Amino acid sequence: MAEGERSVYPAWCATLTVPENHDKPEGSTVDLALTWIPPRGDSADSMPLVFLAGGPGQGARASFPSIRSGLSRVGEFAPILLMDQRGTGESQALDCPFSEEDVGALDANDRELAQRLARDCIERHAGRALAHYTTDDAATDLELVRQVLGLSALNVAGVSYGTRLAQRYAALYPDQTRSLVLDSPVPSNLVLLSEHGRNLDAAISARLSACNENPECYAKLGDTRLVLDELLTQLGQAPIETRYRHPRTGEYRTTSVDQNHLISVFRMLSYQPSTAVMLPTLVANAKRDGFADILALNHIVVESMQEAISHGLQLSVICSESIPFLTEQDRDAEADTLLGAQLIEFSRSQCEVWPQKPVTDDFHSLAAHDIPTLVVTGELDPVTPPRYGDVIAAGLQNAQHISVKGEGHSVLNVGCLPRLVADFVETLAFQETECIDNRQSLPVFTGVYGWEP
Repeated sequence: MAEGERSVYPAWCATLTVPENHDKPEGSTVDLALTWIPPRGDSADSMPLVFLAGGPGQGARASFPSIRSGLSRVGEFAPILLMDQRGTGESQALDCPFSEEDVGALDANDRELAQRLARDCIERHAGRALAHYTTDDAATDLELVRQVLGLSALNVAGVSYGTRLAQRYAALYPDQTRSLVLDSPVPSNLVLLSEHGRNLDAAISARLSACNENPECYAKLGDTRLVLDELLTQLGQAPIETRYRHPRTGEYRTTSVDQNHLISVFRMLSYQPSTAVMLPTLVANAKRDGFADILALNHIVVESMQEAISHGLQLSVICSESIPFLTEQDRDAEADTLLGAQLIEFSRSQCEVWPQKPVTDDFHSLAAHDIPTLVVTGELDPVTPPRYGDVIAAGLQNAQHISVKGEGHSVLNVGCLPRLVADFVETLAFQETECIDNRQSLPVFTGVYGWEP
């Protein structure tokens, strides 16, 4: 039995030992955690579909249950192969836990704290070749897995950052890639972190505008975009001491709320429509009742992110593949957003002490191949918007892009997409999309009990 987020599923599990530095196979090693989920039907000869998780820093085995229904139809005829990327999950995870005090003190300008946390993580994983936990290292790992399993080729599916790994595998091993399924993808030419703030702003503005355009919502909550600006201005002048109830322990605490608490909650709730439709109500409630709910929600989102992401792996990827390529223009363009340039600045500080290595000259080149590729995006994705899917599909010779109305990040589970994905993987033919094009998105919540009848 394999274990995922609050669930288990029947599977065969194994480990494969690979070189930590592929250029020095005689050196230290990494044990990759693998899971093989047999097909439910009689399809012993089908090529497996490999699922690659996001982050960077999520393990495929733990995050698979969140995407399981999206691949359920594929699992009727093809095996599902999960590989925890080196440095994540059960593949010798590069976990770097922050204390609650550290999380509360994180500040874009606190270079000393950022570097102390990075050095603590380096010390925690002393003896590991941290520079060799990049996307290309993981792609080479996947190729070794394919060879050991004796497979002629792979269907490769990725979500979010996993799409970058999927695209790199296809770039390095095109003859071994039968198909690609890219859910909420990152274009190969995009430098990670360069557009996070602008993408988030667009998604939040769309969610709040939905309330302004809904007569019932506007009548009950008012102009929530304007209210959010007022709250941010208020918190920008001075933190506000707030008493709240901790969502895990139930105890009452008092702490100071600042802009970062509010932005953190809005950022994470924007990923899924089931939580994003509540944003107008949260804004109105904060204006009326204060920030107790925001503090409680902040604990939930921060703890869930810490549990899901191996921060050391994230640093190994970001410090080698992104920070050297971020420009001052990127930083300035992000500075005026809700999120601001804090992710860039905090990462830059940490990367000054984190081991890294150069990427290949073609790493940030857009793909231009004829591998059958299905691209799926959510209309209101706060981190990988539909235009990224357009960029990827436009450069390929054999691709289809499906954007789902009203959805956010990671959409394989939505509506009829599980069937469309399965039909594509089985036949390599693109499908009619009427079943998903006509799907109604979730209405905006007009109060704590949902939307109007």
